[in-house]
Amino acid sequence: MRLFVALDLSDALREELALLRGSLPNVQWIPKDNYHLTLRFIGEVSARTDQEDIDLALSRLSWEPFDLSLLGAGLRENTTNDTLTIHVERSDALTNLQANIEKHLRRAGCTTLRKRFHPEIALGHLSSSRREEAARWVQAHNLFRSAPMNVQHVTLFESLKGFGQHTYVPQAEYAWCPDMPLVPEYED
Repeated sequence: MRLFVALDLSDALREELALLRGSLPNVQWIPKDNYHLTLRFIGEVSARTDQEDIDLALSRLSWEPFDLSLLGAGLRENTTNDTLTIHVERSDALTNLQANIEKHLRRAGCTTLRKRFHPEIALGHLSSSRREEAARWVQAHNLFRSAPMNVQHVTLFESLKGFGQHTYVPQAEYAWCPDMPLVPEYED
């Protein structure tokens, strides 16, 4: 199974981002249900013991809730396909949470990533031959700013590849306080 840790966005924030779809023709727009902020890509994990180690590591996370805002558009360039993005406003709380996740996952045996953390949300993909159009899209949406979203949990996702599209399935959620249950406990 292909795993990653992310912040799942609120429905209101997903709707706000979905309004940007279609504002540039011939883009492979990402479905709004797939919008998320990746905090740590883990990769392929097949051994049950490795999955359990990852779950245990993430269950030990502890941080204070914080607000997250989206701020401005961007373009992540690649050799053949580029990605239209929305930037996430940097904060010490977000940086510390991501570093905490990295530390716990390394202790659980996950390899260290060589890539720096760049908080952004992917909205769509287009050919790198259309960079001039993409640059105009970025300029047109560069003043985008979302209302703050309160972060109280992180989610472990599994990425399933379908016909030309990925589906992200939540596997577990980890609260900001390890003693706080995410699902209400019911009395018998």
